[in-house]
Amino acid sequence: MGVNNVIGACSAGGSKPKHTFNVPNSSRSEWAARTRVLYRLPVRFERISPGLQMLLYSCFTLAFLIIVLSSNSMAQQPGSAISYTNRGTVRYAQGDLEGAIKDFDAAVIFDPGNAAAFYNRGRVLHEKLSLHEAIAAYTQAIALNPRLAEAYNNRCVARKDTGDLDGALADCNKVVELKPKSARAYSNRGSVRHFRADLDGAVADFTRAIQINPRLSDAYYNRGVIRYLKGDLDEAIVDYNRAIKINPQDAKAYCNRGAAKRKKGDLAGEIDDYNAAISIDPNYALAYLNRGLAQMNRGKLAAALLDLEQVIRLDHGLEPTVRDNLKALKLQLEPKH
Repeated sequence: MGVNNVIGACSAGGSKPKHTFNVPNSSRSEWAARTRVLYRLPVRFERISPGLQMLLYSCFTLAFLIIVLSSNSMAQQPGSAISYTNRGTVRYAQGDLEGAIKDFDAAVIFDPGNAAAFYNRGRVLHEKLSLHEAIAAYTQAIALNPRLAEAYNNRCVARKDTGDLDGALADCNKVVELKPKSARAYSNRGSVRHFRADLDGAVADFTRAIQINPRLSDAYYNRGVIRYLKGDLDEAIVDYNRAIKINPQDAKAYCNRGAAKRKKGDLAGEIDDYNAAISIDPNYALAYLNRGLAQMNRGKLAAALLDLEQVIRLDHGLEPTVRDNLKALKLQLEPKH
């Protein structure tokens, strides 16, 4: 689920990337069905085009100038909430969370009616995983500006992460009301409905998001997850196909498509998808886990053993999941005397 960036004194920032959450499958501990909720990984500089590199360089140069100008402005006008808000926004973008929170705190002191400052303060607290404090800051921002959709969106995420699914859904509903043409708003509400076990409602929201923005790969991915859980394997595979077409580097879409192919009996196709997922992300423990189980089903015990041992190296938390299979494989592979 997307969490919006900090906003400047006068304008709102865009949507920030999301993480993923596990949704365990019911069979053989595959844990292949995953839904995206919170942030995606940030862009890596070595993978971007030279033109985008120049654009980012220009942005960072501008950010540096903003800090210098903001600092000079505050030296002349120490009570300027806008200057503190602007400098805090730049510091947040540079990853200086402590500096950002100090600036937003100062902005709130100088201007208690500054909704942007409370929103930005909540965003930094959210990043620091101080969820209840973040919710309080978002709530204050909403009280000052009841049409600040970004604050409802981020409070929705924070409430979901604290287990308040009813509150999260109410906030998502408000975002949809304020931004009825926002594909991301429907996609986020679909994620909350998934966590509330409202699978039909989740599918409806992801479908609406796709209608608004046919290039929103996360909506296809998440709808594929729900369709997989509902047993609609063919439709799930179609959604994963579309997600992969839009984003060919989506390792999790390959892994989930492989799990759907396994349930359909396509063992060769399953292995191919796990191979693709591992090629994209060599540290993807769940892809090794699923491939190891698939290799066991095909009788390739030595290959299965290598994959399951790699699972433990990458993620010790999965050791209980593979422990029994590892013991069985080692016994079967022991030389017979």
